[in-house]
Amino acid sequence: MQTLESLKKRIHTASDLLSLVKTMKSLAAVNIRHFEQAAQSLEEYAIVVEQAWRVFLLSEGEIAPFAKTKKAVILAIGSDQGMCGQFNEIIQQHAQTEKESLQASGIETEFWVAGDRIKSGLGDAGHPPTLTFHIPSTLGGIHSVVAEFIEHIATWRYKKGVTRFSTVFNAPLGMQGYAPQSVHVLPLDQEWTDQRTKEAWPERCHPQFFIPAKQLLSGLFEQHLFVSLYGALARSLAAENAARLMAMQAAEKNIMDMRDTQEAKFRELRQNAITEELLDIVSGFEALTKEHNT
Repeated sequence: MQTLESLKKRIHTASDLLSLVKTMKSLAAVNIRHFEQAAQSLEEYAIVVEQAWRVFLLSEGEIAPFAKTKKAVILAIGSDQGMCGQFNEIIQQHAQTEKESLQASGIETEFWVAGDRIKSGLGDAGHPPTLTFHIPSTLGGIHSVVAEFIEHIATWRYKKGVTRFSTVFNAPLGMQGYAPQSVHVLPLDQEWTDQRTKEAWPERCHPQFFIPAKQLLSGLFEQHLFVSLYGALARSLAAENAARLMAMQAAEKNIMDMRDTQEAKFRELRQNAITEELLDIVSGFEALTKEHNT
């Protein structure tokens, strides 16, 4: 049976939880803004890189073709932390669908993952990842994780013959939450080249470069990887915090409803206790009055 003391403890616990949820909600809102700003800044930089690619391709005509192999890697970006709803489950399902599609085409495919939660989910589903990376908790930590991605891509390209690489991550959709995206990173094939050379340069004379073409190609290739991977990670972090914000908003409503219910029970129980005490006083007074009269 509930007592006034037990209800008071529940109300106090609910208030503490509500304070924690509000703090997490505020942090998520701040983080969303930071990561979205980083992604927007990268988009501006990506435009510059794309223009540099166009200059190179218009001057050189093409890049050396990649050796075609039947090996691919999908980098699935999830989260290290919980309390973000179905964030990891959505990416897991999307990544598995992507892998099934590639394997149906005869391409041997394996997973890399960023985030312990997506690692556990894929492992439990029978798709254990080959490599696992941590998710940075701050904007400054993205660079080091992207550097790890690029280092392992270079190793696997030359040592294991992997030429196809793509990323799967959740991207923010403004007020509509987030949705999974797949981005093709490698190879830079003929279709990719044609998309960047189908239109003529907008000016009469296009820019020239005065460094060896091989050196410029190497630099552009590194920037292509950086832009693709940094953008995927920054957008995923923005979406993760958006998911956490929605989860905290739902938790806040549930806790407030629970606290209101407990407070109503507390008031009712206290009123009943007061009523019983008053009845006891009245009964005692009436008994004393009868004894005095007799």
